[in-house]
Amino acid sequence: MMEKSATVQRWIAGPLLCGALGLSACTTARPPVASLSQAELAVRQASESKASLYAPAELQLAREELASARLALDAREYERARRLAEQSLADARLAEARAETESTRQTARDLRLSIETLRDEAARVSAAHLPPAVPVELRLARETLDSAKLALDVREYERARRLAEQALADARLAEVRAETESTQQAARDLQLSSEALRAEAARLAALY
Repeated sequence: MMEKSATVQRWIAGPLLCGALGLSACTTARPPVASLSQAELAVRQASESKASLYAPAELQLAREELASARLALDAREYERARRLAEQSLADARLAEARAETESTRQTARDLRLSIETLRDEAARVSAAHLPPAVPVELRLARETLDSAKLALDVREYERARRLAEQALADARLAEVRAETESTQQAARDLQLSSEALRAEAARLAALY
């Protein structure tokens, strides 16, 4: 009878022990090595990109979460380490995305300033050299060049290039038909401005 009781006790204790071991295994899950590696790679890439310049707050947050994930890993808090690593990965990618957006905005601002400078210079030169009676070809060249500048301003680069070519052709015709030296000089200045704008539009069209 005692032997039978011992057998029953062993039969009951076995599942309980396995359950305890199972719970222990759950609390000490496998280390999230892959998640941590992905987060480390993403943070490193973001640090080497424009994120440190244009998205420093997001990048710093990703770094702090990665550091916390490493500490959780050392403490064998694997589930917490995995969550922190995944959040670090997401924030690092967000930093890169925001940096790219801000970099594009900065490029657009720089381009707009360059266009405004070019427009003001062209207006100054035109006012200095155009005679009171402007030949029709020269007037067309100026208007077409202004349209090309507007197209470049709104990032219609291919249209800006075509308009600049048309302005260049009109300015060359104006130079041929010019009756005064001042008209010829104005036509040459418009040709130079048209060529410069055409080259810039072609470069930006190829870039974007």
